[in-house]
Amino acid sequence: MIAFVGAGKVATALGNYFRTKGIDVAGYYSRNFGHARQAAEITNTRPFANLQELINSSRMIWITTSDDAIEEVAIQIAALNIPPSENKMFLHTSGVHSTGILLPIKEKGFSTGSAHPLLSFSGEPTTVEKLNHTWFTIENDELTEFFKKTNNPVIKIDGKQKALYHTACSMLANYMVTLMDISFSIFEKTGIEKDKIRNAAIPLLESVIQNTQYKAGKDALTGPLKRGDENTIRMHLQSLEKDMPGLVEIYKTLGRETMKMLDDYRLSEILK
Repeated sequence: MIAFVGAGKVATALGNYFRTKGIDVAGYYSRNFGHARQAAEITNTRPFANLQELINSSRMIWITTSDDAIEEVAIQIAALNIPPSENKMFLHTSGVHSTGILLPIKEKGFSTGSAHPLLSFSGEPTTVEKLNHTWFTIENDELTEFFKKTNNPVIKIDGKQKALYHTACSMLANYMVTLMDISFSIFEKTGIEKDKIRNAAIPLLESVIQNTQYKAGKDALTGPLKRGDENTIRMHLQSLEKDMPGLVEIYKTLGRETMKMLDDYRLSEILK
């Protein structure tokens, strides 16, 4: 039996997903009981108004609060009168924090861990389906058996590297959205309608993802930098300097990083 402390999008999606895998879910606890009730209704489980009652009901407790709240929750749990049990485990889903943040709980005699799903949780109905193909990053082998039950692949990481690991996750997922938004704003500047841009960009983005899936970085890359088209890059820079000067340095920075990836510095002068 598992349960969740925290009742946001991640906890709700995981609860629904684990239930599809035949895993019993007791329910949810949240400082805001309304959030726990909503998550419980969506997952057909139970909302808990009392944290200790939720913990007593389950063998595996997932802490799915915000990153900044995990330490406080760990201290709160450690202060409860819960008999130590080898069969009870507490874990969090943070990408940036190691299992070490749960030290107050571990010192009380409980097993601790972390399992970070490599997925963007947008709250869409398709999230549960996507979890079937999601990798989880873990720190200890103890969780390997659990994910064998759900048929999810795992990546094992040294907890000391979690901050750097999460930096990579954020650049890949979060800043990709930022880069897309910048690109869309450039498209809009040309007079193309926003709705058309988004629809037209989907096949392009899908082809890029597919290329990176089967090829290493520089082999997946296409475009003027790879070809060494100096005049094309100059025209890009001139158009930005004229119409969107605030984006010139971003373009140049990305260009310089691309040259490093290619190990080809033919166009370094115009991108300096």
